Amino acid sequence: MTRPQTPPKVQLPLADERVYLPYKIATLVDTLAEAGIDPARTLERTGLQANDLRSTALKTSIRQFMTVCRNGMAVTGDPALPFRAGTRMHVSSYGMYGYALLCCETLREVTQMAVKFHRLATPTVTLSFREEAGEAVWTFDDVLGLGADDALHRFFVEFQYGIHQTLARDMLGPEFKLSRLRARYPRPEHAALYGEYFGCPIEFDQPDNELRYPSALLDTPTAYRNHITVAMAAEVCERMLLEAKTSSGLTRRVYNLLLDRPGQFDDMEALARKLNTSSRTLRRHLTTQGTSYKEILDDVRCHLAKEYLRSTRMSIDDIAATLGFSDGANFRHAFRRWTHKSPSDFRR
Repeated sequence: MTRPQTPPKVQLPLADERVYLPYKIATLVDTLAEAGIDPARTLERTGLQANDLRSTALKTSIRQFMTVCRNGMAVTGDPALPFRAGTRMHVSSYGMYGYALLCCETLREVTQMAVKFHRLATPTVTLSFREEAGEAVWTFDDVLGLGADDALHRFFVEFQYGIHQTLARDMLGPEFKLSRLRARYPRPEHAALYGEYFGCPIEFDQPDNELRYPSALLDTPTAYRNHITVAMAAEVCERMLLEAKTSSGLTRRVYNLLLDRPGQFDDMEALARKLNTSSRTLRRHLTTQGTSYKEILDDVRCHLAKEYLRSTRMSIDDIAATLGFSDGANFRHAFRRWTHKSPSDFRR
């Protein structure tokens, strides 16, 4: 039995922060347009126009995506909508994030990339991944407080099921097949659609929303693997993720305050004084924005470490000292945790 591996779950920012490219909104608009639904109807109460979705500068929020999903459910009444939309979410639908996934060496690397950068894809659920008894297991948790009986929660999960299957087939070919699918919610009236779209055993009223497939597939080489391209695409995604994490005013101020003093990073108490608040209030505000002092400090250290490795001849030990690590070994361990590479490999 393979030992379970559970990476940290992705934290979501506030639902009204406009930090996401409109990947999923555009897909739902196109899917509904094929069914004869005017895009203006799909986009009602979002403040968006159909032409806006063509702009590479447009950023949207989770709230806008939720509104589009509710509109779609209301105008069609078609329970197959999330499945049909999921089959349209190919890697090409995700911009640079999709390109990074496409060029990974194996499906295992894809899973690591997906967990790390899921925040870029208008996330309405958190993702976690583990291996268990010969199966690769994806779990989708509700973080919007909707509850298992809420129709919108079920829509999000069904959409995610469709997306995961589509992406896996993009990587491994159309013969890819799930081994099992589980859902927390009760068996819906349209349960027969699950068999049509997934062709695997389906279980409802389960403890978690899960997709499973044989873990042996994780080490299968992907069709378009390229280690140089994936490294370049991942660097762009890192910058996009940092932008999303520091989009709110308070998070950005904390980030900038830490960045101003490399190696002499303020603790929570000092930061709170500079922001004219208490450390308890600051911690609470960061939590509501889906982050923490430790996460921001890690981002700052990782960003600075990469810049020093790229643009200076400083030794690894000197970089470690500059970033406030007690020794080079601790820095190497942290850098590998951040990037899955050693500092020397990254510099090369």
